[in-house]
Formats: sequence, C-alpha cells, structure tokens
Amino acid sequence: MSESESQIQPHFRFSDLREWIREAERLGELRTVLGASWQEEIGLAADVVVPADDGPAVLFDEVPGCPKGFRLIINVFAGKRRNMTLGFPNHLSKQELSQAFFEHYLKKQQRIAPTLVDDGAVFENTLTGEEVDVTKFPTPIWHVHDGGRYIGTGCFSVTMDPDERWVNAGCYRAMIHDRKSVSLLMVPGKHGHVHR
Repeated sequence: MSESESQIQPHFRFSDLREWIREAERLGELRTVLGASWQEEIGLAADVVVPADDGPAVLFDEVPGCPKGFRLIINVFAGKRRNMTLGFPNHLSKQELSQAFFEHYLKKQQRIAPTLVDDGAVFENTLTGEEVDVTKFPTPIWHVHDGGRYIGTGCFSVTMDPDERWVNAGCYRAMIHDRKSVSLLMVPGKHGHVHR
C-alpha cells in the first residue's frame, strides 16, 4: 500500500440509514423485494445472497403480517457496501480497506466520551408500556431448524457485571418469545453468560 493510501481518512456521508439505502440504490447495490414472508422466504433469500461477496443488499418491504413501513434489510456489509459503510472510497480492495481501517480505527484507538442528549434521530420511533410489540417487526426464521424468530443476529447486547460493574458489548442471538419477551443466547465461556 502506498503512503497516500495508508493516510486515507474515512468520510461518513450518511446521517441515517435512509441516506445509506439511497446511496446503495444509486450504486446498483440494492434490490427491493415486496411481499416476502418472514416464515420462509426472507431466511432463504439470506442463505442465497449473504455468502456471495458480490451479492446485493436486499430490502424487504410490505412483509405480510407486519405494519406498513416496517422493513428489513440484509447483507449490508458486503461488496462495495463494506467500504461505503465504513466511510472509505469504493475503489479500495479488501486488503487496502483492511489496512486503512487498521490505520484509522485500530492503531490510534482514540476513545470518544459519550454525550448524553435528550432528543435526536435515535428517538424518532419510541414505544413504551403496552405499545411494545416486538412481533410487529419483520423478523424472520433465518434457518429451517431455528427455534423461533431471531430479531437480534448482527447486534450488540450490552451487559454489566453485577459485582464489579464492568461492561461488555457482545453479539448474542436474540429470539422473540412473545410481544414483550426476547431471550439472548449466551453460551458458557462468553462474558454475557458470566454476567447473567
């Protein structure tokens, strides 16, 4: 990698997921599917497009049984979208992207203190109390032998040690049980399991 490539700085062009979707569509990196079922079709589509590095992102809309506007997107982090999501130029190869990511995010390890806010885009859609119903989301059965609908597959769950108060962010599958109940699969050997 040349000196200029190692100095590439990320530039985030998106203020929200809607802008990201518009850019992916403009680049020809997005396919929209209307009316696919969460029971079988979405999980099957994921099995086909996710393993292929050049597979498109797929936006599922008008999912039967889900309210209008409740959509699901898969395969956002492949192909050119990998670079786009991390804020790096699309022309970088996987190796160049890895090097630029290392140089900018891992080598420096700049910690940024959180800023607490009372308002913002993250609060755009808020449900509390009896309004809560996680079964409204177009959450698929991803694999034929899954025990249910997994709403959390590529997410972070934050846990805290009850005694020493240290925090862990981990990826744990989250399965819907009913409109207000979701369980996390925290296997032995993982910090989330220690914190339970």
